[in-house]
Order: sequence, then C-alpha cells, then structure tokens
Amino acid sequence: MRKTIKMLALLLISCVSPAKGQQPQQMSITELFRLADAQNADISASDARITVASQGEAVAKNSRLPQINASVTLSFLGDGTILDRNFSNPMRDKLPHFSNTLGVEVYQPVYTGGAITSSISLAGKETEMAVNGRNITVNSVRMAIVSNYLELAKQRNLLKVYDENISLTEKLIGEMKLKYSEGIVLKNDITRYELRLSSLSYDKLATENAIRILNNNLISLLGMEPTVEIIPDIEADGSLPVQSSYSNWMQTATSNSPTLKTFDISADMAHLGRKIAHSDYIPKIGLVAGDNLLGPITFEVPAINKNYNAWFVGVNVKWNISSLFTAPKSTRKYDLKIAEIQTERDAAETAISRNISEALTLYRQSVERLEIENKNVQLAEENYAVVSNRFDNQLALLTDMLDASNALLDAGVRRVNADISTRFYYYQLHYLAGTLSTL
Repeated sequence: MRKTIKMLALLLISCVSPAKGQQPQQMSITELFRLADAQNADISASDARITVASQGEAVAKNSRLPQINASVTLSFLGDGTILDRNFSNPMRDKLPHFSNTLGVEVYQPVYTGGAITSSISLAGKETEMAVNGRNITVNSVRMAIVSNYLELAKQRNLLKVYDENISLTEKLIGEMKLKYSEGIVLKNDITRYELRLSSLSYDKLATENAIRILNNNLISLLGMEPTVEIIPDIEADGSLPVQSSYSNWMQTATSNSPTLKTFDISADMAHLGRKIAHSDYIPKIGLVAGDNLLGPITFEVPAINKNYNAWFVGVNVKWNISSLFTAPKSTRKYDLKIAEIQTERDAAETAISRNISEALTLYRQSVERLEIENKNVQLAEENYAVVSNRFDNQLALLTDMLDASNALLDAGVRRVNADISTRFYYYQLHYLAGTLSTL
C-alpha cells in the first residue's frame, strides 16, 4: 500500500510538471511594470479612452466658432387663384413655375453667460478624468503584478525546500533500510519516514500547481505568450529605501491618490454643470448676418419673374423666460451633488488613512522580522556546520544531519518570506498613496 501511494504521488507530479517548450525568463518587478505599460489590455483600453476624451474636448471648442447655415430650395410653383372675400368669382393668376430660394446666415455668439466656456472646461475635465482613470488602472494592474510576482517567488522558494527535504528523506530512508537489514532499526521507523516522503511529495505537487497558476496570472497581466515561464529576480530590484512617516505618506496620498483625484475632478465637473445651468438665467447675445436670394417675386400681383436679393446685419438677443422657474431646480441639484461628492471624498480619505496606517505598521513589523530572520539564518548555518562536522567524524546520526539541514532550510525560507512581506507592504504603501504608477 505504501509503495502504491508513493507511485501515485510521483505519477501526479510527473503529470503536472512544466510543459515542454516553456521559455524561462528571469525578470524583476521593474521589468514587469514596463511590459504591463506596453502590453496590458486594461491599460491599452484606458489609453483609448483618453484619446476619445481629448477629441471630445476639441469638439467642444468648436462652440466658439461662428455658426454658418446655408439653404437652397428649387421647386415647381403652381398658378395662383384670386377669389372674392366670399370665395366666389375665382380668377386664375398665372405665375412663373420655376421657384428658387438661396439663404445664408452667420451667427457669432458673443455672450452666453459662461455656458460655452464652462462646456469647454467640462470637456477638459472629462479628459482629465480619463487620464486619472488610466492612473487608477496602472496602479491596480501593478499591484496585481506585485501580489502574483512576490507570491510566485515565495512558492518557488518553497519548492526548493521541498526538493531538498525529499532528497534528504530519500537518502535517510536508504540508510535506514540498510540498517534495518542489519537489525539496527525497526520497520516502524522506516514506515514513518516513508509517510513523511509521501506527504512531502503531495505538498510539492500543490506548490507546483500554485506556481503554474501564478505564472499564468502574470502572463495574462503582461500580455505575454503562454509558453513563457517567469522566474522572479527579486535581487535585481535592489534594497528598499527607508520609508517616511505616516504624515508624509498621508500628504503624498492627498496630492497623488487617483481615488481622491476622482472625487476632486467630479466636484469640479459638478461646479461647471452648475454654471451651465445658471447660465439659463442670462440672455444670450450674438452677432447675426445673412443674405437671401429668392425668385420669382410673388409678393407683387401680378408676380414678377425675377430674383430678389436682400441682406441683413444685426444683434441677436435670446432669453429663455421659463428659466426663471426651471433653473433654480437645476442649480439646486448640482448643489446637492457637490455636497454628496465632498462627503464621499471625506469617507474615502478616512479609509485611505486607515489603510496606510495599517500597511505602514505591517511594513515596519516586516522590517524587524527580516532582521530577526537574518540572525536566525546565521545561527542555523553555524549549527549546520557543527553537525556536519560531527557527522563527517561519525559523531552524529543521519537524523541529526536531517534536522540540522531542515532547520537551515526553514530559516532560509522564513528569511525570504520576510523579505517578500517587506516588499509587498512597501508596494502597497505606494499603491494606497497613488504613486505606484510612478515607480
């Protein structure tokens, strides 16, 4: 039964081993960020939204240009009929049958109560919102890359530990079987380590599956080929800079957080909407000029089969009197919207403050833990050196050697995990402050 379990575990491991043809690439977080900026689908979609918003801003500026309208009408004009007032004695009035009308009118807005200026500014804010939306997307994508990348590094480090443990356990089982044949150890001792080997094989299988999932996540985020196998290169990113205080992080977040900027831009857009609504109160003034050419001349009896041309220049004043009743409701709606946005912004800023405080505390804790784990690795190395020397001189058992090796591997894993945790909270602080997109 034990052999069957062992064979099944090894078979599962072989079935889920990395596919042939995979292309290992050692990459740092900085390299992944650059790839994501160029190839991530969500970031590309954000770039497209910026282009559309910029075009909308250009269209809005057309409101300042003069409006030119021209019309041409060609028609068949039927004969007229002249009647008495009591609709008797009809007489036919022959008219020229070809009728033409040509009209050109130019309108140049001069004063609109700020409606045109506010509309152009509103379009500019939409572009600003699209740019800010891209920053939100970049921040989110980069944080997802950080999470998957650091977890991938953690799992790959764990896989090395399992490989070392499996190798040492197999070696120990071989030694124990030899001693069992000599009657030195019991069969139960061998069984215990064979069960340990089966457990290690399954844990290795789970780790390999986790590595495959994390690798696929990164490939999807980066828009890379599915055959690429990403190998984390944490050392290439260098040491982390010393972090500043909570107040400095909050000041950075207040200035750079795209979440808070979303509320600020929304508030500006609401203010501009209020100005546009309020402009209905104010008469609109513009210059108007036009020219009309028509024929035949039918306002004379009998009709004159000639063209008649007339032009005009003047000032156009429009005032929507009903705005006295409708505009107050519109402006009130925007007042309420502005207050709502401010309330939501305050809540978001409070949440960011809370999250930064938590992340900064965990970051400092990880830094302290990393210092402790570095010391533990030093102690484990010293212990391994002593036990190894005793084992070479046949003063220690293989089990002592296994324990010392496991202690050294475990210390190494904890140090790497502490380093990964420190880096995660470092990037999380930048994510919360809105500066991850600038790294």
